[in-house]
Formats: sequence, structure tokens, C-alpha cells
Amino acid sequence: MPETGNGNYSLIFMTENNIKKETLSIRISTNGFCFCSYTPEVPDSLKVFNYTPEEDCSLASNIRTAIGRCPLIKEKGIYDIKAIIETGEYTCIPTEHDIPGEYKQYFHYCFPKNKDAEIIPNKLNAQGYTILFPVENSVYEEINKLGNVTFYTPASIILGYLGYKPMPEERYMFAYLYNELALIISMKNGKAEITNIFRKDDYANTLFYLLSIWKEQELSQTNDTLYLCGDSSIENFSLQAAQFIKNIKRINPNELFMPSLLNRIGGIPFDLQALILCE
Repeated sequence: MPETGNGNYSLIFMTENNIKKETLSIRISTNGFCFCSYTPEVPDSLKVFNYTPEEDCSLASNIRTAIGRCPLIKEKGIYDIKAIIETGEYTCIPTEHDIPGEYKQYFHYCFPKNKDAEIIPNKLNAQGYTILFPVENSVYEEINKLGNVTFYTPASIILGYLGYKPMPEERYMFAYLYNELALIISMKNGKAEITNIFRKDDYANTLFYLLSIWKEQELSQTNDTLYLCGDSSIENFSLQAAQFIKNIKRINPNELFMPSLLNRIGGIPFDLQALILCE
């Protein structure tokens, strides 16, 4: 998916011709880790390993344990890894101000308390800006022991996907609700007008924040569309949102991605599917 390292980010859909080797993709969050290995030209090659972290251990310690127990990892240092880091902290900088030596300065200006982290850039050239997000130093070191790692955040994965393959409407909002976070993106003509992320502590607060962004972006309650994607929480959330927004569509990954074993295995997050099936 990236053009170079942890920087440039572009999307080309996988086919049997352009991806032939096994890939190892990891999704890291405080709620759990998901490891996937997959070779696109081999339809039944997908292997999945899920790990629930111990609450009394650090994230890095849990990752170390998960890697040691993961049957998909046979030897360290040999893999090309794609790793999604779930975080509620990221910021965007315009492409013209993308200066690698100043990434930490940009990020710490927005999040001054987060000092113990590597600041990772994902360049979304089609959107015209770069997303900066943190990876804890200890987590960064543990994952890098596996091999050549490219880090992503859910926002960059989904923005990249929507920029390359937008929904049919000219304007719409995309809401990704997964685990403890809600990612909201307002799109117009394939470009993100605004992106925001916040903790979804309950349906009422999540809906309030979403409707606030909806109103701020001057989206129509009757004409524009809200796309919902994520975990089981979107079922109840959709019912509540329907009181205020007429056109609500739930995302079914089976309709977006080419037929594959991923479509037949439940529990693989949308952003991880997009990362595995798109390069």
C-alpha cells in the first residue's frame, strides 16, 4: 500500500498478477490483537490469530507474548509487515508543509503530553496531506523485530480507500465505529472535508458528536448519506441515527472487496480487510 516506507500511501487493488507472496498484517489495539497471513493467489491461504491482552501488562509486553504464541510467525526478522495501530491521536499536515524533520514538532504541538513515541507519517497524496500518528517506542521496537514494518492508523487506511474508491454520492459521511473509537469522515468529490476521531463511550454522546459534525459540514438530513461500518455496535447506533438522518447505509465488506476467504471469516475489522486486500 505505501510507495515508500512509512510515508507515501496509495491504493491499488490486489489481483493474482500483482501480489503473489505471503503477507503478514497485524492490527494492534488495547482491546486485542489480530494477526493475518495471506497469499492472494492461494484462495484458502488466509490464517488468523487473535490475542486478548492481559490487563495488568503493558502493551509492549502483551505484544511480545502474542508474537511468541502466534503460530503464523515462524521466524523473526524475515517478514514484510503491515501494522495498523489503533489510536485516538493523529493530526494532518498539508503536503506543502510536509517536512520530515519537523514531524515531531507538528505532532507535539497538537498533543504535547505524548512524548514517549515514534511519530509515523502516512502520506495521502490524493488527499493532499500527511497524517501523523504515534506509536509507543516500546511497541515500535517489538514489532520491528519481526522484519520490515510499515505502520498505519485506521484513519489513513480508510481515507486512502475512500479517496481511491469513493461511494457513489458526491457528498456523504463515513463513520467507522470499532472497539472504543469512532472515526468520522466527511467526503466531497473524493476528498475529505473533515476527519475526526473520538472515544465512543455511549450511543448518545457518539451520535451527538456525529450530528454536530454533520451540521457543521452543512450536510442535508434528507438528501445526503451516512455510511456506517464497524463492529456490532453499529446496529443499535443505526437505529438511533435514523431518527435524524434519512439515508443511512451499512457497509458490507463483501460488496466492496473481491471475493476471498476474508469475506467468509467473521471478526476481521474493515480496516484490516482493506489493508490486506489492497496494496
